[in-house]
Amino acid sequence: MSALALAGAAGSKNRFMRIDHNGLYPELRRGDYVIWQEVRGFVQEGLYVVANGPFQNVYQVQNCGGKLALLWPDRDIDPKTRERKPGVEPLEYSLEDFAKFCLGFVVATVKVQHEGAFLGGETLKGRTARAPKRSLVAA
Repeated sequence: MSALALAGAAGSKNRFMRIDHNGLYPELRRGDYVIWQEVRGFVQEGLYVVANGPFQNVYQVQNCGGKLALLWPDRDIDPKTRERKPGVEPLEYSLEDFAKFCLGFVVATVKVQHEGAFLGGETLKGRTARAPKRSLVAA
């Protein structure tokens, strides 16, 4: 069975989380999902689920020479150059401090085109386009 089908199921290592904001745009947008595995600490650069008080948030994490920067791509990264925007000062943590609030590493993303159908509550129906009636006219 696929990781997507097992995400969130009892005994699965994978957890499922819906993105409720556009801070991770263009990689993810509101309504998309991430599949993540629990891990306490830095694995590699990528998306992480972190504890923010009683809430969980997803951040893009970059390794900046021993310090880890937590970024919101929509706010902090130039979409054309993929570099940090000038003057951006993201949250930075040591590896030890990051491990204290890191909940997991995102192993997959799911881009959702139609959430109702994705969640199984809606059945999509195709549209049929009818061409206007044409008649042959003698030339």
